[in-house]
Amino acid sequence: MATRRDLPADFIAALDRYPAARERFAAMPVQRQNEWLAWIDAGRGRRRRAGRIDEVIRRLSPPATVEEEIVEPVGPPPERAWWVGLLVLLVLVVAGLLLWYFLARGPGKTAVPNVVGLRSSDAAARLHAAHLKDLPTTGASTKRPGIVFAQQPSAGTQVDKNRTVTISISSGRASTPVPNVTGLPETPATTQLTARGFKAQVERRASRRAQGIVFAQQPAAGVTAVKGTTVILSVSSGVQRVTVPAVVGQTQGAAVTQLTTLGLKPQLKNVPSTQPAGQVLAQNPAPGAKVDKGSTVTLNISSGPGGGTTTTAAQVLVPGVIGQDQASASSAIRQEGLKPLVLFRNTTDQTQDGNVIAEQPAAGASVARGSSVTIFVGRFSG
Repeated sequence: MATRRDLPADFIAALDRYPAARERFAAMPVQRQNEWLAWIDAGRGRRRRAGRIDEVIRRLSPPATVEEEIVEPVGPPPERAWWVGLLVLLVLVVAGLLLWYFLARGPGKTAVPNVVGLRSSDAAARLHAAHLKDLPTTGASTKRPGIVFAQQPSAGTQVDKNRTVTISISSGRASTPVPNVTGLPETPATTQLTARGFKAQVERRASRRAQGIVFAQQPAAGVTAVKGTTVILSVSSGVQRVTVPAVVGQTQGAAVTQLTTLGLKPQLKNVPSTQPAGQVLAQNPAPGAKVDKGSTVTLNISSGPGGGTTTTAAQVLVPGVIGQDQASASSAIRQEGLKPLVLFRNTTDQTQDGNVIAEQPAAGASVARGSSVTIFVGRFSG
């Protein structure tokens, strides 16, 4: 058996004002009363609730002329299906959008396809298939040469058929001359290279240039290179100090080799002596001295027994062989009755590769026949 709900105060007040409606409501079955109360409660907001209470009173009040009593108690009106209206509105909106889309495209419209990343020929073919024309332009980019790296209008744009689409085709990375940064401090040199699109790699080496100064670069200044190329900078770490070794008593060849290995420059001076020819008699600076790398060490080389009585017939002049290749220079020295001693010295001048770039003793010096003449042959180091 259904239990009647408690009547709300506002509904009781309305029934009190209309006794006929109150009597008809009281005569209803409990289930029908609860339906009316639920219908009133479904009204959201004060105004809507009041309107529903008024609607209940109106329906329960008898008409002005009543011929017969209505036996069946009236029920509350059905709830309006608000969601049906919302669904209808949504359908109308979607239909409008679809109509706009198809009308906007029209029979003469087409969508621009995406051609970025394609080869120029493939890009043009795809545009033609979409009833569009292509206008190729070239420009530097990180893409491989011949690849499309940009397009205008962009992909997906709706345009008229036969519209021209501009495609930018890569010509490869941009090239530019390498700037000259030798003689600059390290920081300004690397900054200048970076501003031109190059990368800088610093290698510190001993040099007579002031510490921190660039004294060489590779590639050389003025060479055209692709942006992003690494330029190797030789930055001076200052002059390196070396200790002069003791070479007195050694042969000329052994002494010259030891000094050259340390980065020192031997200067030979032949003097008569009772010691065997070619033996080092004295040196300057003395052993143990600290000197800059590249300094000259003078060696007195014995020209053999005979002292001051050496006759001019035993003396020969050192031939000038600088600029000759190794074989020709060695042959010229032997023809004068002298012994060639060959040492190699690195050079950055490719024209000096394999040729004599220095000799000791110097050309024109008078030395005893059979003495050694050291020639320094260039070896290109890039």
